[in-house]
This record gives sequence, structure tokens and C-alpha cells, in this order.
Amino acid sequence: MFTSMSLSKNSDDWDINIIPEGAANINAKMCGIIRSMIRVQTLGPFRVWRDDVELPELAWQRDKARQLFQLFLTERRRFLQKEQIIDALWPELTPDQGDRDFRVALNALHHALEPDRLPRATPKYVRRRNEMYGLDPEAPLWVDADAFEQAIALAERAETEDPAAAIAHYRAAVDLYTGDFLPDALYEDWATAERERLQVLYLSATARLAELLVTAGHYQEPIRLCQAILAKDPLWEEAYRLLMRCYYARGNRPLALRTYEQCVTRLRDELGVTPLPQTTELYLQMTNIK
Repeated sequence: MFTSMSLSKNSDDWDINIIPEGAANINAKMCGIIRSMIRVQTLGPFRVWRDDVELPELAWQRDKARQLFQLFLTERRRFLQKEQIIDALWPELTPDQGDRDFRVALNALHHALEPDRLPRATPKYVRRRNEMYGLDPEAPLWVDADAFEQAIALAERAETEDPAAAIAHYRAAVDLYTGDFLPDALYEDWATAERERLQVLYLSATARLAELLVTAGHYQEPIRLCQAILAKDPLWEEAYRLLMRCYYARGNRPLALRTYEQCVTRLRDELGVTPLPQTTELYLQMTNIK
């Protein structure tokens, strides 16, 4: 991760409102904001909307402008030194060549985001501070990854006093996570840490949603959620336990026991370990019940 100036904001100050029914639902205030802002999907296929119109590929003029925006989004709470940016996107070039290509890409990025900006007018989204560059934290920019994290924070705060609201917020977060962070930058080192961080948040939030639903006596949706977890991480042991509980509650004891055996096999073959005591205890409880 880059060492750079922090621009992080308290999540309570974000101008994002996730309402319980899901990520696709945004209240009237939010809809009014969206019509005059840039919206970005980073979770799943990379997509950008300007004033409700999706930017076509040709709007970027060059691929490096698109990558530069993705880098700024990855480090969206920080400003980066110009040298850091060049090292990330143009590592093979000399300093002079990298500086030239950076300026060309930056101009193309400005034009893609603000095609009507007047010459010499201050850019609205990408700002310069001495020799550092980054996204203006006050710009009208909505990023799905930020909304995803805020929905999780709202869910966590609601769990104790309002489990139903917590379930709704977790659902909103899961709905927002349509795929891993910037999949088209899969082999770029600068995106790896953020991708892994958000994926862990997604897996944890999905497991917590499944747990709350099971506690409330619902089993079909948690089964689907746990299967989604294991599709991404087949070693996520909590998902096996939840599946066992769901199958058993639905009267399918053989499938519950078989799920434990699958967990044992995965952990043994890939990590050389045995399941946690609570997983084995759940299995023994199921095998001892007549």
C-alpha cells in the first residue's frame, strides 16, 4: 500500500444513503444527487456514469486514462506522489517518459470526467496538491465500494437493537457486491490489497447475514448465501457450519453430515488441518441425536 497523505473521512459524514430494501433502491435525495455526479461501479465489471449516462470505452481516449482513474479510486482516501503513480502505471519508462505519459493520461482523464470543463478551470474530480494527485474528497463522486462499506457499518450498529434492520443493511451490502474489486486490474499490484480487503468484508458480511437469518428461523436464503461464500473461499469454515445447521433444520440430516465431511476433506487437503472444535461439536450433536 502506498505511503501517502490521508484524506479519509468519517463514515458518518458520507453523503450516501443505503435504504433497507437493497442496494438498487436509493431515496429521492440520493437520486437528485446522482443526476449531477459521477457514479462508479468498482465491484464487478468497471463502469462509470456521468449525469446518468454510462461512459463508453471511447470516452477514455486511451487505456492509461482509465487505469489512472482506477488507481485514484483504489487510493481514493489519499493523495499520491507523482512518482508513485508513474511507478505503478509506467514502471518500464524513464522518469522523463513516465512524466510525459502521465500528463497525457491525466488530461485524457480530466476530459472523460469533465468534457465541458473550460480551459484553465480547476478540475472537479482529480486535484493536484503540489506534486501529489488524487480524488477530491468533496467532489460529487459516488463509489459503490464506499456505499458497500457504509451498509456494513449500518448493519453492525443495528444488530443489537434491531436485527431486522441489520438484515436489511447486510442485504444491501451483499447486493452491491456484484463481483471482486476491479477485476480487469487483476494482475496489478496496486489493486491487490484493496481487492482482498473488500472480499474479506464481503465474505464476513455474507456470513453474518446468513447467521442472522438462521437465528430468525429462515434457512433457504442462508443456504444460497453460504454456497456463494464457499464458491469464493472453499476454506471459510463458518459457512460449512451454517450450511449444516440449515440442512438439519430442514430435515436433511444426511446432507448436513455430508457437508461436515466436505469441510474435513477441504481443510485436510489444502491446509493440512482439522475443523475447529465448534464445527466438530456440531457434527457430533447431529450424529448423536436419534
